[in-house]
Parts: sequence; structure tokens; C-alpha cells
Amino acid sequence: MAATLVEAVAASEEARRREEARRARGGARATLLAVLAIVVAIAASIAAGAALERRSNRAAHAARSFALRSMLWVLAPFATYVNLAHADLELDALAGGLIAIAALGVTGVVAWQLARGPLRLERRSIGAYVHCSVQSNTGYLGLPLCAVLFDQHGLAQAIVYDVLISLATFAVGGFALGAAFGDAAGRRAADGAGRRGAVALDLARAVVLRNPILLSASAGLLVPEAWAPDFLLTPAKVAIFAMLPLGFLAVGVTLADEADDGTLRIPPPLTRAVGSVVALRMLLMPALFLLCTLFLDVPEPYLLLAAMPVGLNTLIVAHATGLDLRLCASAITWSTSIAIVGVLALSLTGVLG
Repeated sequence: MAATLVEAVAASEEARRREEARRARGGARATLLAVLAIVVAIAASIAAGAALERRSNRAAHAARSFALRSMLWVLAPFATYVNLAHADLELDALAGGLIAIAALGVTGVVAWQLARGPLRLERRSIGAYVHCSVQSNTGYLGLPLCAVLFDQHGLAQAIVYDVLISLATFAVGGFALGAAFGDAAGRRAADGAGRRGAVALDLARAVVLRNPILLSASAGLLVPEAWAPDFLLTPAKVAIFAMLPLGFLAVGVTLADEADDGTLRIPPPLTRAVGSVVALRMLLMPALFLLCTLFLDVPEPYLLLAAMPVGLNTLIVAHATGLDLRLCASAITWSTSIAIVGVLALSLTGVLG
């Protein structure tokens, strides 16, 4: 009787282990398929943008402008407002975000020194270089990956990180760089008239009047959760996923446009500026962040998001303020390719998922 009971318990335990292993394999396959779907969407969007530009330059430019304006004025503000209104701002999440912002600040200073020193970039390229070094693709690539790799709580933590980093590097920092280094600032520097006052005025306009992300984020922080009803969460998630193909469509149009002019080929050349800014974005900043996390626990999604490639928001800022679109598109292409290979490798080996 006792032996039979022991055998039954052992059989039950073995069945449980097999079921857990089966579910783990199924989860790993689902994760890999979801990651592959993201990769296919990125490749298809870039290819579609390049094909459209080769077919009709005018239509491609109109499509790129529509995509970037849609993200800047509709999709990103809507997703930011809803998610921030529902976000649970825990202490470790806020502390981790502040650490990441500090690491980005150091990275930006290093990028500025390299751009104006050894690389000797022109004014509009300096602004684009610094912005590419600090602006990561936490929203359009990072959040979809986190939605695949983590549970709902992990995704909520990722959204908090994205909002905090986007406020610093896009809503404020990106437009400030555009106001200081974009085409308008360059013309004033060449004229030499009223430069400081004009830069300060453009900075204020860019950060407030031309920056719907800051306004929507402020509203999301201030309003009660009831002002962003639960039924808006699904459309907000759809908006996040919709920005991925729109953003990479703009990348494809920009790459093909520059290739037609003879100034850029597809894939773009890995120049010193592109290679170094990718290294700053994907190696220096994550290393600084990881070093700081040795002394403070941070949410797990933060470690993935810190190593994201150059963000598509650099294109939005460059398009709006006159920074170097070619440098931004090249840095996005190379860093995203590296990130995709890395994520696929980690997914295949079971490290992610």
C-alpha cells in the first residue's frame, strides 16, 4: 500500500514536471515567434519606405512627413497620456529611471566632446550625434519586446522607464538639442545677430509649443486615473505597436532618398561617426547603468531597455528642427540591426523568454 502511494506521488510529480517543461517549450516558441514578427515588421517597413521612395520621391516624402507627424502629434501623445495616467510609480522604478537619466547625461557629454573634437562634425550633425547617443528606442522597439518577454507588471515597469527617459531625451533634451544645433540655430550663428536671445526663444518654443509629448506627459501625471478609462489601454497599446512600422517606414524613405542623391548607400556605410555613436548608445550607457545598479535593485526590464538601439524619435526631432537626418537614419539602421541579431540570439539560446 505504501509502495503504491509512493509510486503514485512520483508519477504525479513526473507528470507535473513534464507539463511544466511542455509549457516552457511552448512559451519559448511563442516568444521566438513574437520576436520574429517584430523583426519581419521592421524589415518590411524599411523595405516599403525604400521602395516607395524609388517609385515616387514626392509621395515618399509626403508619407514620411505623415508618419512622423502622426507619431509626434497623435500616437505618441495618446499612448504617453494613457500609460502614464495608469502607471504605478514605485520607488525602485523611479530611482532606476533617475540613474538611467544620469548615465545618459554622462554619455551625452562624452558624445558632445567627440563630435566637436576628434570627429569635427558640422553644427547640425553635432546635435544629431549627441541626440543619437542618448535617445534609445524604448518605445517603438523596447515596449513591444517587453510585452513579449515580461508579464503585465513588467510591461508597466517598462512603460514607466520609457516615459521617464522619453521626457529627458525626447520631450525636453531632444527638442533642446534641435533648437541649439538645428538649421535655424546654424543660420543665426552665421548671421551673428541676436544669437543668445534667439536661441533661448527657440528653445522655449521647441520645448513647450512644438512638443506635444511634454504636454501629454504632464497631463498624464496630473490627472486622476479615472480620466484615462481602462478601455483606452488597448488602443494605447495598439498605438505603441503602430509606431514601429511608421517609424521604420520613415527610416527606409530617408535611406533611399540619401542613396538617390549619391550621399548614402543602402545599407549605410559604417563611418566613424556612426560606429562611435552606436557604441556610445549600446555599450557605454548600458555599462554605466549596470555599474550603478550594483548598488541598487532596479526592475528587470530596465536592463533590457538600457541597451536598446538608437531611437526613432531622433528622426522626429531632426525632421522638426533641421538636425542631420542622414546621420540619424544610419545610426538607427546599424544599431537596430545589431539589437535584432542580439535579441534573436538570446531568444534562440533561451536566455530571453
